[in-house]
Amino acid sequence: MAITPAHEAIAKIIELAENGEINPWDVPVIDIIDRFLGELGLNDSLDANQVEANLPQSGQAFVWASMLVLLKAETLQLLQEPEELELPEGLEEEEFTLAQTNRRLLPTNLEDHLKRRSAAAPVRTRRVSLQELIQQLEHIASELESSSVTPNSTSTRSSRSRQEAMRAISQLAHNENLTELAIQLEQFLYRNLPQLFPQQNYIDWEQLISSWQNSDRPQENHSHENQPTSEKAGIFWALLLLSSQSKVELSQQEFYQDLSIRPLNA
Repeated sequence: MAITPAHEAIAKIIELAENGEINPWDVPVIDIIDRFLGELGLNDSLDANQVEANLPQSGQAFVWASMLVLLKAETLQLLQEPEELELPEGLEEEEFTLAQTNRRLLPTNLEDHLKRRSAAAPVRTRRVSLQELIQQLEHIASELESSSVTPNSTSTRSSRSRQEAMRAISQLAHNENLTELAIQLEQFLYRNLPQLFPQQNYIDWEQLISSWQNSDRPQENHSHENQPTSEKAGIFWALLLLSSQSKVELSQQEFYQDLSIRPLNA
């Protein structure tokens, strides 16, 4: 089994505990994580050849660093949560009332005994033990190991998707009528948009694709009709060409949301 950075970190914190440098019952998790991040040296300037030679190690280091940052964020949130009040054993919450416990313990004229604090009470933080930190690092180690085992299946799917994308791009590259497609798309928008959507001066991407596929177009443009990926890519490239010529306006309200196309009047 390969030694991951998480395993090395576990061995390091155990060594620190054995040397008395950290308290195993109150581990300074944030300081430890910052120490590990500093040892990675990801911000140091490295030679390009050295980076290329150690690319797998660098990639694993970045994954390890990202998991450390996530653990640090979760730890900070955990440390800021106040501890819950523990009730005495055998005492139900309903029984823990002022009438049954505190009434006879409180002095008379309570307002005379209250004093205003000069500063806010310190936040009680939860301690993290060495065992808890080791369990977290072991979980990270298992994640790193699983991510190094599964790439074969995921790479097959990604390579298949990459091949399909490259095929679509190569079809566009050899399509001599791409400029003609942009002209026909421009004419289609000017001619059909007022009829399809008389109440709006724009059309969404999915609406455009559906209307374009159902339109009466020349037979030569249906050569890739059985390849919707290539057809959508061609329409998108044509829209980019029209946008560069200030003939259409492309807009999105938010990233990864619907694309709107608005023809611009000459």
